[in-house]
Amino acid sequence: MSYRTLKSIFHQKSLSAADAEEAVRRSSPAAVHWDFQIGEVTMFCLLTPDTVVLIERIMVLENRARGLWDSLSGAVRSHYLRSMIIEEIHATNEIESVYSTRQEIAEVLDAVKGVAPSERHRFREMARLYQALGDGEVAAPESLDDIRTVYDEVTDGEITGADVPDGVRFRTGTVRITDGQKIVHEGAPSEERIEAGLEEMLRQSADETIPSLVRAVAAHFIFESTHPFYDGNGRTGRYLLALDLSRSLSPVAWLSLSATIADNKSRYYKAFQNAELSLNRGDATIFVTEMLGIIAEAEGRLCSDLELRHRQISRVFARMTILEEEAESPLTRVVKGALEILGIIGQASLFGVGGEVELDVIARSIGRTKQYVRPRTVDLVDRGLVEETSGKPLRFRLTEQGRELLGLSDEE
Repeated sequence: MSYRTLKSIFHQKSLSAADAEEAVRRSSPAAVHWDFQIGEVTMFCLLTPDTVVLIERIMVLENRARGLWDSLSGAVRSHYLRSMIIEEIHATNEIESVYSTRQEIAEVLDAVKGVAPSERHRFREMARLYQALGDGEVAAPESLDDIRTVYDEVTDGEITGADVPDGVRFRTGTVRITDGQKIVHEGAPSEERIEAGLEEMLRQSADETIPSLVRAVAAHFIFESTHPFYDGNGRTGRYLLALDLSRSLSPVAWLSLSATIADNKSRYYKAFQNAELSLNRGDATIFVTEMLGIIAEAEGRLCSDLELRHRQISRVFARMTILEEEAESPLTRVVKGALEILGIIGQASLFGVGGEVELDVIARSIGRTKQYVRPRTVDLVDRGLVEETSGKPLRFRLTEQGRELLGLSDEE
């Protein structure tokens, strides 16, 4: 039987029945409590069978995703991470109706990695944060100042005018979110209450008596419910959730998170509203369950995508083996080593914006100098298998003829 809200018990039975059920739930050995106010009561949730099943599902998918990720070559992981970071930033912006293009995100990400210079500044700090997250080089916030620093970096250059925080760290004014007719959310009423909520978020994040995934989801709820800033809370909160997941799971467990949330936007916001509803008396069980379900879906998407990439890469390798053995191969008389370079460009074609790869990335992938690689790329261009897409830095991608040669024209 599905978990019943206290609101439904109140409406279907009576006030006294809802009172009795709340008392039973709060005193249950399966209850987890937080010193965080939702309206006039403190937040709690029950670790239900559904919660346990979802946590188990996430861990099974996590082990599968980790194995698939570890089996990819370093060059492929680099391309894949780049493409997924671009999608993640684009999706988290899209949820908040912040306009961005994948191309501009790709450009600033390349600038952050030192691949290519860029005059763009929008999203540069966000790109840097997500790249560091993918590289496993980010520490979790430990103080209120750390939270403010994350916010400044995630929203760098995007917050202006009256939306700039006006308190010591956070906002001092009130925030109300409406659906056009009625108020659906009110943030904490003062900076003092904001600080108290975020202190509890930080405290519970280190509480090992609570399952780590429940802590991550609870921290996300507390941050978003507190609503510490006038603008940019959603992007900051989802980054912090991704950071928590990278600590609980693998450094890349969050790679489909924002895209999955975007596809479940109404479910996501309804879960928040359900937990904040006064008639549910601080019971966040359905919120925790819904968020664990979204995380499980994101992990499932990641696994499916990684499995697809494996099949595609295997196809490229199989074609390369055939080409090496065929006497009349289109590459029979290419400059020595060009076939290996074609394979690297073929792998890159499966990832990212435009399927492009830089000259220095090719060189690093095969352990050669750029001087070695350059004449071989010229040979591939002359044969119509590869094309140059930019000069500074030099980037290449497969032509349609090259895709056909590597068996990618009919890719899944």
